[in-house]
Order: sequence, then structure tokens, then C-alpha cells
Amino acid sequence: MRNSGYLRNYESALRLLAGRGHSVHLGFFKISEVFQETAIAELVHDIPEISYTVYPQRTGLWKWLSRYVRQLQTYLRFLDERYRDANKLRARAASLLPPPISWLIKVIVGQSNTRRWSFIKFLRLIENAIPLDPFILGVFKSHHPDVFLVTPLIDLRASQLDWLKGAKALGIKSCMCVASWDNLSNKSLIQIETDIVLVWNEIQKSEAVTLHKILPSKIIITGAQCYDRWFDRRPSTSVEEFSHQVGLNPKIPYILYLCSSPFIAPNEVDFIVKWVQTLRKHKHPQTREFGVLIRPHPQNALQWEGLDFSAFENVVVYPRKGANPIDEKSVKDFFDSMYHCEAAVGINTSTMIEAGILEKPVFTVLAPEFNHTQEGTLHFHYLVKGGLLYIGTSLSEHFDQLSTVLNGQPSHKEKIRTFVENFIRPHGLAKPSSPIFVEALENFHKQNTVTLNSKTIWTHALTVLLTPLALTLYGMSWIANSLKAKNIKKS
Repeated sequence: MRNSGYLRNYESALRLLAGRGHSVHLGFFKISEVFQETAIAELVHDIPEISYTVYPQRTGLWKWLSRYVRQLQTYLRFLDERYRDANKLRARAASLLPPPISWLIKVIVGQSNTRRWSFIKFLRLIENAIPLDPFILGVFKSHHPDVFLVTPLIDLRASQLDWLKGAKALGIKSCMCVASWDNLSNKSLIQIETDIVLVWNEIQKSEAVTLHKILPSKIIITGAQCYDRWFDRRPSTSVEEFSHQVGLNPKIPYILYLCSSPFIAPNEVDFIVKWVQTLRKHKHPQTREFGVLIRPHPQNALQWEGLDFSAFENVVVYPRKGANPIDEKSVKDFFDSMYHCEAAVGINTSTMIEAGILEKPVFTVLAPEFNHTQEGTLHFHYLVKGGLLYIGTSLSEHFDQLSTVLNGQPSHKEKIRTFVENFIRPHGLAKPSSPIFVEALENFHKQNTVTLNSKTIWTHALTVLLTPLALTLYGMSWIANSLKAKNIKKS
């Protein structure tokens, strides 16, 4: 796992693997605030079959060459015609490269899909020639695993590829686990293929095939195991108790506003103020008087510090600093906030899916300030076309939709159930995804086939030719870091 935060996506599967007699060793590059060391220690204490280590990322001579080779592929994917309107995604990928390089690549590739993929294949030849990390090989040899799982693999810097290369070189079976709904559409390419890829649904399978060139025979649809915990859960409070707890009027129904990540909506506060002001002026009295519970995104909560919302009656920001639903209290708070609301509203966030699992009507509005992270992303359209979202093209239309639905017309539950079954539980609403995920791994382990990463004499020759470039990039990095440290010391 790139960091310990991904444990929240796989905890149910890990517990089930351990319960079925499998030993699991977890590796992280760092401990995340999302899933801190105390929470990991508690998980490991409860389940002795699970252990973990925080491993360093690759250092040394080949670090910078491998990084640029991978980041170039990340940038190249966003030159695809399908990402024509994805300006913010393309700019984010370009920011990982020196400006002259991203500009030059764009000029060379242009609109040609053939040139783009030819360039990607050339970069992959270079990747294959970059020597393996001896430290990683040593870790694998000490653990001698039956299967190597990696997630998300498609982070923008593709830093997990060194581990996958090590596993493949040693003949260890490998599996990529897709961690989230947007991973295959707005992050990096799958630059090195695993033996199998576990995806949620047919949409992700199509993404893996069309966007990443993965063979359909390698892809297994399991459903979204990370959402199993919401299906059978019951609230820990009544709506009156919860409203008192967060500071809302218990006699008035409330709308839950689900905030988005800093990449999607960096300055969401200004929009929400305008949103609340428009709500309070709506022509329908019942809609105008709804309470509002604003739930900050845990990675984007700083903007709420010190903000006074008291000018708006029956509007609450809770929890003020945001919270990831990991420990039992935060899980209860998050679930109860969704369970008791009349409707959920958001810009573009996975929590809108979770509200849909609870059969709440989910609304969004196309805001000009978020155009690049709504319509400019592929994954946003899955929620629209799949039937989860009511989408307003203006605040006026948005509140009219909300007013109509909350007054009983039309019924939203059937279309939401269809979305949840197609997107979250494609094997059936009554079938949890975690057992399907685990059974897919067990069946994979029984197979004899494994893809070996072999090197030819030409690959070794290319390694020799690349060594001066690797030395140059390493030296430039060392000089840059020395100058940076000197400037910090002076200041």
C-alpha cells in the first residue's frame, strides 16, 4: 500500500483473509493521518495473522531516471483525446515535470494516439532496463510470499513499480487491487502489468482495457469491498438525538452537504456560503427552511477554522476539523449523519456514493469554479450516467430539483438501487464484495501461471547506455538539494 490510509479500503478483506487462515504482511511507504499507527497497532493486535512494516522508497543512482520515466507516462495519458477537457488533470501531471519537457512532449505527440503510445512503449523499454532494487529483492526473499498485492499502483509518481518489478523478477504472482472509483481514470497509467487486476464493476473493467491496454482475461470483477460496512449497519442514535448532538434543530429535516477533496474543490467555503444563501431564498417555504449539516472533507478542513456560520440559522459545520470514518465513534457519526438526512449534496466526492448506498437522493450542481473537476473528469460522469445524481446546471435549477424530489416526486430509490447494484455490488445487492474479493485471490493462488519479467542482452546493453544519464540526473538532484539546504540554513 502506498500509505496506511488504504487500510480503510481493505480492512474487511484483510480480516476475512486472516479468518480463513492466511498470513498477511502489509508494507507502507509512510503512515498516513487517515490511518495512524495507533489504529494499525490495534488492527494487528486483534489479528495476529497480520503484520506490517514501513519501507523506504527507492534511493540511489536510478531513483531520478525511474521517476521521470514514470511521470512522463503519467503526463502522456492526459494527452489522450478522451482527456481533451481535463485541463486540471493534465496540469497536475505536467507539474511533476520540468516545464520545457512537458511542453516539448506535447509538441512532439500532438493529437496522434499512435505517437503517444509509441512514446509510452519506448519509455517502458527504458523502465525495463532500470536495474532492480536489491533491498526490495531482499525483502521478498525474506518473506517468500505466495502472492504480492499492490494498491493503488497508479499513484501519480508510480512509486510502487519498483516493488512490482521485484516480485515479477522472482516469479511471485502479482495482483493489482483498484482502491477507489476514480483510480483508473484520473491517476497514472498501469505502467507494468500484474498477473491479475481486481476491479469493482464493468465500468472499471472497460477502463482497464481501453485506457490501460490490459487484457480482459486478466481482469476480475469483485465489487467494492470497501463499502460492505454500510449495507447492514443501523444508526446509533435517533434523528432527534443526532440533531441535538451536532447542534441542529431536531424538529426540522436537514440536508447533508458532503465536501470534496482539496484537488476537486480547493476553495469550497465560498461556494457553500453562496449555496446556503440561495437555499434560504428559495420560493418553496419547506425547502427554504431545511437545516444544513456541512461535513468538511478531512483533507480540506483547514478552510473551516475560525469561520463563523452563526449568521445562518440552523446551519452547522460538523465535525469542524473533518474526520475519516475509521474508529467506531467516527464511523457512527458519519453513518448517522447520512442515515438521518433527507438528501445529500456534493461537488464530486466518493461520499456521495456512500449516501446512495443508504438510498438517499444525491444532488450536485455544475458550478463554473469546479468545471475542470466535475465535467473535466471521467469518473464524475459515471455518477451522472449511472443514475446516482440529480444534476442542476444552475443553483436555481438545483434547488428546484431538490424541492421536487424531497416533496415526493419523482421516487428516487429505484434508480439509486440500480446504480448501487451496477457500480458497487455487480454480483447482487445481497452479496457482500469482501468474500468475492478473497475468493478471487484464493483461486488465483491455485493457478500455476505467472508472468516472469525476463531481460534480454539488449536490455542489459540499454542499461549500460542509460547509466551516464542516470548519473547526470542523480548529480543534478544532489546539487539542487544541497543548494536548497544551504538557502534554508541561511534563512
